[in-house]
Amino acid sequence: MLGITRWMFIFSCFLMTCFAVSVCSASELNITAAVDKNQASLDDYIVLKVTVEGTREEPMMPDLSAFKFQSRGTSSQMTIINGRMSSKLEYNYILYPQKTGAFTIGPFILDANGKQIKSNPLTVTISKSEPQDKQTDEVFVTASVDNANPYLNEQIIYTLLFCRRVKIASASLTEQPSFDGFLVESLGKEKEYQKVINGQQYLVTEIRQALFPLKTGLIEISPSTLQAAVVSQKRSRRGGEPFFDDSFFGFTESVPKAFRTEPISVMVKTLPVEGKPADFKNLVGDFSLTSQLGKNRAVAGESITLTVTVSGTGNLKNIQNIDMGQLQNFKVYDDKPVFEPALINGKIGGKLVIKKALVPLVPGSITVPAISISYFDPAAQSYKAAAGPASVVSVSPAADKEKIDLVQAAGQPSAGKQEVQLLGKDILPIHTTHTAMTAQSMNPSFGIVFLLVLLPAACFFLILFAKKTHDRSSGDPDFMRMKNAYKNYVKNFSEAKKALQSPDDRFYQAGSKALKDFIGDRLSIAGQALTAQDLDGLMAGSVSAETIDELKSLFELFDSGQFGFIKCSVDERKAVLSRMQKQVLHLNRILRK
Repeated sequence: MLGITRWMFIFSCFLMTCFAVSVCSASELNITAAVDKNQASLDDYIVLKVTVEGTREEPMMPDLSAFKFQSRGTSSQMTIINGRMSSKLEYNYILYPQKTGAFTIGPFILDANGKQIKSNPLTVTISKSEPQDKQTDEVFVTASVDNANPYLNEQIIYTLLFCRRVKIASASLTEQPSFDGFLVESLGKEKEYQKVINGQQYLVTEIRQALFPLKTGLIEISPSTLQAAVVSQKRSRRGGEPFFDDSFFGFTESVPKAFRTEPISVMVKTLPVEGKPADFKNLVGDFSLTSQLGKNRAVAGESITLTVTVSGTGNLKNIQNIDMGQLQNFKVYDDKPVFEPALINGKIGGKLVIKKALVPLVPGSITVPAISISYFDPAAQSYKAAAGPASVVSVSPAADKEKIDLVQAAGQPSAGKQEVQLLGKDILPIHTTHTAMTAQSMNPSFGIVFLLVLLPAACFFLILFAKKTHDRSSGDPDFMRMKNAYKNYVKNFSEAKKALQSPDDRFYQAGSKALKDFIGDRLSIAGQALTAQDLDGLMAGSVSAETIDELKSLFELFDSGQFGFIKCSVDERKAVLSRMQKQVLHLNRILRK
């Protein structure tokens, strides 16, 4: 009996298999595309659904450059009607419009069983956002500058606010503003606080950046786009409120939305010509200067340290040195300036410390004149000078005169000339007889003679090459940036590795800085102002499209980590660093050529 039952079971399975094969073969290949609406604005989104029948092959995506798209997963369905079985696989996407106009989506192409099937094309029209009072919405973003009519090199503050009074499941900046024409400096990590707007309490995320205009005239800051999943309450099937008003029972849903700021126009004024000092070096802001000698008493030939400190708000990086003119009776040696950034009253600033070694050459009371630097004060709309006091050094004679002679030889002629004195006889004996004139046998090899002939010429060209390289390095800051690009990247990369376990966004900030600064240094542009959209124009033709896409993916991941709410695990962060390291090594080889 058990044997008969087993054979009946096997026979039934065989019949079902044959039936499934026959009905599957009867299923025809088909692909269709549909959108939930054909008209939308820049603040809206479009739901795209691609349905594939008869196969599980994924269709090829068409050109969607006018949109940012995000996958929303897949769903499958299988039906049997009149003995015929059909299967459907639905691919769901969210499209976020990036520009206005009429666009064609598709066709989607399906390659299966040696056949190529195309879907129906779709046409959508994207219009500008309708003007409205955003501050009455549940979620909105705004962007502003504190001064829309600055002077050249004057610091202005760009502020982006993300305000919401409903729950947000996730949020990320998918399009950052273009700061072309500005030098950009970060004002620290974003802030989060509560604020009452039009009688409603909002949770606000604030991002601030310092901008320094590098050219005059009209400069436009492009909009920022933020994508967020807004948690909304589901309605009951009868249209009323849900019985349990709690997300625990699943009566909420996440609705993807896009929020866009308005473009900002900045009119940059030229600096006045009247009253411009001869030593003005494009320093704009509010500054003070102090100078201090390490000691007021010294011995001729000894070094005295002069410390000059310039502090205030503005772009102090414009200053590389302070010219002291020709100091009488001093030899001056410059040290590398040290810049210490700081936030002063919400603006970028800090202090620049410049040290000089002064070596007095003669004894007596020697005056170190007052040191000053010119700058333009936008608040007063006039040029000013920040100055330190003059100092007097009491110099006593040197006990070792040779020390003074060495210092003078480096820059000034010696005061006197000594006669030649016989200090002693040579170690080797002096021949005084005619036998010294006997011919000596010298038969050096050909190789030694050849080396002796070529050695002076080789040394000459080696020194010439080293001098040209040094002159280029010291006179070309862009060359130095490109030369040190990978070296600086290694330092920033180590900071990102240290922040792997950090619960906040330090990992994403460090990773973004490492990648953007490296690309900026290699291309001699402002790295922190780079966006994913800039990579196409900067690297097209130099690197492959796959490399650009991978860099874009890293940019967006770091931005999402800084400004969004979705964070990666430690293992995922390690994978991100590995991806970045691979791309940077690849770029370093290509861009060096």
